[in-house]
Amino acid sequence: MEKYTKPNFNRCAVITIDTQNDFSLPGAVAEIKGTYAVIPRMKLILDAARASGIPIIHVVRLYMENGSNVDLCRKELIESGVDIVRPGTKGAELVEEIMPADAKAADPRVLLEGGLPLIGPSEWMMYKPRWGAFYQTGLEAFLRIGVRIYQTQPLLNELQQQ
Repeated sequence: MEKYTKPNFNRCAVITIDTQNDFSLPGAVAEIKGTYAVIPRMKLILDAARASGIPIIHVVRLYMENGSNVDLCRKELIESGVDIVRPGTKGAELVEEIMPADAKAADPRVLLEGGLPLIGPSEWMMYKPRWGAFYQTGLEAFLRIGVRIYQTQPLLNELQQQ
């Protein structure tokens, strides 16, 4: 591999995005089709990262009941009373299969205020206010502390070759 593109497992992280029950489970209110089918592969990657001490950041959405922080495409639905990733609900939680063992619950207030609570060893959760994980979040600054982003598939490929 090229010296600039070869994964450096001392400076990388695995990031999951929107793998919450309301988006991921079959039949969920805001199911993103196909997400649940990739959960087993994500679990393999996350387990390998956990075993290697590679940092993991779970990026999540939380929609306030009053719709004040909801994307326009879902705002009317939320205002009509439909719960989608409402703080404190089962739907807002990460899919069980990807949770760290003995996971600590993340306080929704801390998440909404921009905090990155630790939910497992070398594993954090972060709220994103819009579609992009870097938009109005501390993700870039957090990663610059000593980790770099690598897509999960190249990480899995590298781990399978070892």
